[in-house]
Amino acid sequence: MRAIVTFFSILGLDLGTKHWAEQKLPLNRKKEIVKNRLYFWHIKNGGMAYNRFDGRRKGILLSTGGLLAVYSCLFFRILRGKGDRRMALPLAVTLGGGYANFWERLKKGRVTDFLYFPIKGKNAPIFNLADIAIVFGAAWLTILPYFKNKKK
Repeated sequence: MRAIVTFFSILGLDLGTKHWAEQKLPLNRKKEIVKNRLYFWHIKNGGMAYNRFDGRRKGILLSTGGLLAVYSCLFFRILRGKGDRRMALPLAVTLGGGYANFWERLKKGRVTDFLYFPIKGKNAPIFNLADIAIVFGAAWLTILPYFKNKKK
């Protein structure tokens, strides 16, 4: 149950913040929030990370849709009691972000990004909450096997 609530919370929070960004932030302009550390910078991303593959909507939808299908099958399998239950929450986090970006890309043809943390000397990405959830969930899934499974 916790995993399902987590999934819908991330999905709703991301879609809500994207809607807020579209309504309240001017397009293609930076607004400093924390001096030299955090900016709101509303952009439309027609590709993926760093706007790569812009203009290849079908390919992006097919590849991300395929990954979401595989992860969803694993998620529902775990929810039915088959597989490592510890994977339920990190999968919910990853899927919540993945479906949020997929839905927006399907509906609007692009994704709204609005968070920017500059990194000195680096071309830092502009991203959204779904991106954070995807990266965090994937990292969690990656390190999970290195922790012992405590059987009750």
